Amino acid sequence: MAGILLKETIRWRDFDGLLLLAALSLITLGTVEIYSSTPSTGIIYKDFWFKQLIALGVGLFAFVTIILTDYRKIYNFIPYIYVGSLLLLVAVLIFGHEVKGQKNWINFGPMSLQPSELAKIAVILTLSKYLSPLRKGNLPWKDVAIACLITAVPMGLIMLQPDTGSALTFIPVLALLLFMSGFNLKLIIIAAVTAIIVTPVTYFQVLKPHILKPYQIMRIEAVINPDLFEQPEFRREYGYQTLQSVIAVGSGGLTGTGVTKGTQSRLGFLPEHHTDFIASVLAEEMGFVGSISVLLLYLFIITRSIGIAERARDRFGMLVILGFAGLVFFHVIINIGMVIGLLPIIGITLPLMSYGGSSVLSMMILIGLVININLRRFAN
Repeated sequence: MAGILLKETIRWRDFDGLLLLAALSLITLGTVEIYSSTPSTGIIYKDFWFKQLIALGVGLFAFVTIILTDYRKIYNFIPYIYVGSLLLLVAVLIFGHEVKGQKNWINFGPMSLQPSELAKIAVILTLSKYLSPLRKGNLPWKDVAIACLITAVPMGLIMLQPDTGSALTFIPVLALLLFMSGFNLKLIIIAAVTAIIVTPVTYFQVLKPHILKPYQIMRIEAVINPDLFEQPEFRREYGYQTLQSVIAVGSGGLTGTGVTKGTQSRLGFLPEHHTDFIASVLAEEMGFVGSISVLLLYLFIITRSIGIAERARDRFGMLVILGFAGLVFFHVIINIGMVIGLLPIIGITLPLMSYGGSSVLSMMILIGLVININLRRFAN
């Protein structure tokens, strides 16, 4: 990579407008549902939907900046990007704004930044830079350990916030990039089987009695033992979010109740409806048809990105794109599982749709990188 001559060769006909259109469609749908589900404050610049539009504007500016910058030049600045993301994660622990027991945001006047979202970009870039030159044979354990360390440091800082959901999103990215870099498939299978065996023992013998908080235990128990929902006290407390989400999804039917006509969010029954449970709002107001349409858009983004990765001119570009695709896939699967009650609630949002300026910004940067790599696949 270092020996490549950085000469611009851009074929603008390779600009993937459909990928950008799919992403903008999801953001638009998300903004509509945020507007629909969240009562107005009476001051437009304080409304969540308006803030989401501002975030989109910032994200589009970042997208254009990324597109106009040869991604091979970004390659040389990746160590600084990684260190900068770590400094932001440390800063949020010291100066961060605490909400519901978590220090996730740094406030800058009327705006705020969530460093964990930007750390996802930094980790994808850093892992791709480190793993891309390693081409021959099985990946040595030394390199596996270094890749794990690159991921573990920001994960640890995010866990201190504490934000378990955001921290978990780094694991599938690491696993996918290790696999694509030659990590022995047999070892991956052995590790997966071991994890399946060890996880229940760890949960019952270590996590449940010594580490997890009561509400975290009950969220997991709700998935293991659905009969808990028969208990009125459980439905009012630990199972409340899951129950209200399932009600919202079920009440949407085939075509939904219509925008601004969903009762679960409009009347305040569904907590966190504009963030973690935006998919519940969508299902209630746009029904099965709207939900399937959104899932197809995500499927398009993931498969389109994989196709671009196959055509990338270098391994670094390929790994960056696959890291993005893996991140989106994990977010969607876990969030939808939470929404329909198949997985515990762990605070993982729906990318591009959930409210959050930092999330929109990071997604637009990553999509910019994907399209950037495709534009320069014939670069000299």
